[in-house]
Amino acid sequence: MKAVPTRSLLVLTALLLFALATLSAFADDTIAEASQNAALLGRVTVLGPVSCPAGATQGAACTSVSVSCPTLPNLTATLSEAFPAGIGKGTIILINGGGGTTFFNSGFANTYFNDGFRVVQLAWTSDWEDANGVGLKSASCRGATLFRYLFYTVQGADRTSGFCAQGTSGGGAAIAYALTQYHLSDYFDYVVIGAGPGVARMDYGCDKSLYTGRALNLCPLLTNAPYAFTSGVKVDTWENTSTCAARQPLQSDIDKWAADSLVTSGATYLYPKTAMSWFFCVTPPVNNSTGEGKFLIDQVLPKNAPPDVNCYAGICKGENVWQDKTAFNNTHTDMLTQCVPNHQ
Repeated sequence: MKAVPTRSLLVLTALLLFALATLSAFADDTIAEASQNAALLGRVTVLGPVSCPAGATQGAACTSVSVSCPTLPNLTATLSEAFPAGIGKGTIILINGGGGTTFFNSGFANTYFNDGFRVVQLAWTSDWEDANGVGLKSASCRGATLFRYLFYTVQGADRTSGFCAQGTSGGGAAIAYALTQYHLSDYFDYVVIGAGPGVARMDYGCDKSLYTGRALNLCPLLTNAPYAFTSGVKVDTWENTSTCAARQPLQSDIDKWAADSLVTSGATYLYPKTAMSWFFCVTPPVNNSTGEGKFLIDQVLPKNAPPDVNCYAGICKGENVWQDKTAFNNTHTDMLTQCVPNHQ
């Protein structure tokens, strides 16, 4: 039998090692840096190109992907990816509220793109929070897995430019779970959360009497922010419970809500290389996501601790803070200033 030349063996070995390294970058149990205690991430499978739905960034190309996570049914999503000419200043991921089934734009997508950023939008086929009742903490693996995938693909794992995200309501919750449960502070340089997240303390939201602390002083415009849910239907659906917002919730339900909240035992709140900003609409009647967001704000220690908290009243309504042009402009300015490489 003819011997294989030593040089060929070396080349084959190098190729094998490269392939293994590439594979591990997307493995479900591979977490960067000091994050080995983070919850397991999933996998992303590219299904192919699709037509872009409404709200996509100018010049974007869209792709269908499938995200699989431990204990969850697979969920597909449409990704819109827009690349500026030349070398991008960084990557900004935009995530919409609710179940995240439509693109988040609100004028930010083209604005950031024209600033020279790579812009990614995502839209799930169905609500990301719905996962056969396993709970939000487990369901949030979907967003965290996709964010990490985008770091290696769109961002190219580049640490010389910013890797950032902006989400409203449920989109902000997806970002926050990625930080608190999946250690994506190892990846994100800057994040913006608009309204909420409304699930920082689901136990308090479902049973108002459980919170016995001081008034939630969110900002000078709102010194007693509400936090109680007006309806428990969504939480009961997500968490497979039945008594959210009932007069006497079951203790087993309370325990489930507490365990799956953003502010819970075992979560991570120290982000020395990730800056954070919050934007709230506080025009009466004020949404309960203000108080819920305050519960998380009081826990986190980002790079810019304490995090920026911005409130606006008069023009905006409900959770739609970026209806206010001043809020939009200030968010834009903050993104330009803070979406910079912090992990070098």
